Amino acid sequence: MYSYQTKKLEMRWRAILSFPPDAGSEATVNITVLDGLNAPVKAGSLELAGLLIDVKDSKAAISFDDFIKGKHEKAIWLHRKGMLPIPGALTFA
Repeated sequence: MYSYQTKKLEMRWRAILSFPPDAGSEATVNITVLDGLNAPVKAGSLELAGLLIDVKDSKAAISFDDFIKGKHEKAIWLHRKGMLPIPGALTFA
């Protein structure tokens, strides 16, 4: 996932989702969140799949089941203290 473009690189973000090869409903999808300067996002909340997921030391996680349940939810945002929330979009690489 990537944020929409902003003038300040530190406000941009990207989130890398790591799906296990045998992902089933019990699997955990690990997420790494970096800012536009490739620095770890220390704290915040990632709005994804209709959930608000805590980000701590650039790490977050969601169950595969929750990801699938919320796959049609369009809102993707990163919320960080002291910054405006920045929207993003799901991308596949």
